[in-house]
Amino acid sequence: MVTLTASHIAYLIMILIILILLLMRKDIILPIILAIFLIGFLSTGNILKAVQILYTAIFVSGKRLWQIIVIISLIISMSKALDDIGADIIITKPFIKYLKTPIFSFWIIGFLMMFLSFFIWPAPAVGLIGTVLINPALKSGIDKVSLASIVSIFGFGAALSGDFFIQGAPSITARATGIPIHTLILASLPIWATASAVSILILYIITLQQSKRQQQNNHLDVNSIDKPSPPFSSVVVSIIAVGLFILDIILMLLFKIHSNAATALIGGTSIIVLIASTLVQKNFLDKTREYLREGFITGMRTFAPIIVISAFFLLGETSMVKEVISPHAKGYLVDLGMYLSQHIPLNKYTVSLLEFSLGVLTGLSGSGFSGLPLIGAIAKTFSSTLNLNPAILASIGQIAAIWTGGGTIIPWSTVAVSTVIDVEAEKIAKKNMVPAIAGLIAAYLVTIFLL
Repeated sequence: MVTLTASHIAYLIMILIILILLLMRKDIILPIILAIFLIGFLSTGNILKAVQILYTAIFVSGKRLWQIIVIISLIISMSKALDDIGADIIITKPFIKYLKTPIFSFWIIGFLMMFLSFFIWPAPAVGLIGTVLINPALKSGIDKVSLASIVSIFGFGAALSGDFFIQGAPSITARATGIPIHTLILASLPIWATASAVSILILYIITLQQSKRQQQNNHLDVNSIDKPSPPFSSVVVSIIAVGLFILDIILMLLFKIHSNAATALIGGTSIIVLIASTLVQKNFLDKTREYLREGFITGMRTFAPIIVISAFFLLGETSMVKEVISPHAKGYLVDLGMYLSQHIPLNKYTVSLLEFSLGVLTGLSGSGFSGLPLIGAIAKTFSSTLNLNPAILASIGQIAAIWTGGGTIIPWSTVAVSTVIDVEAEKIAKKNMVPAIAGLIAAYLVTIFLL
C-alpha cells in the first residue's frame, strides 16, 4: 500500500502550478528550480542535502539529454556549413517538384517521417528530414510551426506509440503485463490506428487552414531562392551528403540499427559531411571550429532550460530519483499512479481510465517509456481481477504514455524537433495539443468498446 508523504503532495501541487503557468504562457524555470529544492528538502529534511539535490538533479538530467544535445548540435553545424556553400539548394531542389502545395507537403513529409521513425526511431529521423526537406516544405506554403507539428505527430506520436518494427515500447509493456509481444501489438492496432488517424486528420485540417491564411508570408521566410548558383565543388559535397545518408538508412534497415546506435551513425555521418563542406572553403581549419562552435552554442541555448525542466519531471521516474535523492527512493509519478490504482472503484470504465491516466501522468517526465513497466503491471493485476483482456488494457496506457511524453504535447519533449526546424518548443506543443488530445480521447473510447 502506497502512502503519500509531504514530498508527494508537494510534487503533485508543483506539477499543477507548472501546467497552469504553461497555459498562461509564463516562464517556468524559476518555479522548477524552487520545486526541486522543495522536494529535496521534504524528502530528506536537510537543507544542505536539498542544495546538493538541486545540483545533482540538473546534472543527471543533463547526462540523460547529452546524446540528443550532441546529435542536434552536430546536425545544426552541418546544416550551416551546407547552407554556406549553397549545397542546401542542390539537395532540396529534387524535392520541390513533389512538394508543390501544402497538401502534398503534409502527406509526403508526414508519411516519410513515419516510415523512417518505424525503422530508426524519430530522433535520428528528424535529423534526416530536417536536412533535406525544410526549405522545400516552406516554399510549398507550410509555416515552420506546422512543419514541426507534422514531424512530431507522425514520428514521435503515431510511429513511436506503435513501434511495431523495433518493438522497444511493446516489449517493455508486454514483459510487465506477462503476455507475448505479438499479442500486445495485435490488440493495440485498433487503438493505435484510432489515436493516430484522429490526430493526423485534425492536424491536417488545422494546417490547411493555417497555410491558406499565411501562404504569402511563408514564402518570404525562404531566402535560398535568391542565392547564386553553387559551384561544382558544392555539387560534389551535396552528392556525398545525400549518398552517405541514404547509405545510413540502408545499413539501419539491413543490420537493424536503431535507437542510440542509429543516432550515433547519423551523428558520425554529420561530422563527415561537415568536414567535406569545410574542405571546399577557404580557411577550412578555422571554418571547422566555427561551425562546431555555432552548432553547440545553438544546441546548448535551446537545451539549457530543458535540462532544468527535465530535472524536476524526471524525479517522477524511479531510476532518476534513486540516483538523485536516495537508493531507496521511488519515483513520485510512479507512487502517485500506484496510489490512484488503490483508491478507485473497479470496472472496465475506471480501470481503462486509470491506465490512460497513468500513461499521461508518467509521460509528463518527458520520457514516454519510463511508465511502461508500471502500466503493464497494473494491466496484469486488474485484468485478472475483472476478467478483462490485459493486452487491450495495457495498450491504451502505452499509447497515452508515448503520445504524452514521447515528443508531442509537452514542450520539454519536443526539443529535438524544435531545434532542427528552429521553432520554439512551446509553439509546437500548443499546436499539437488539440490533435493529440482528441486522438487520445478517441483511443480511450475505442478501448472501452473493445473491452
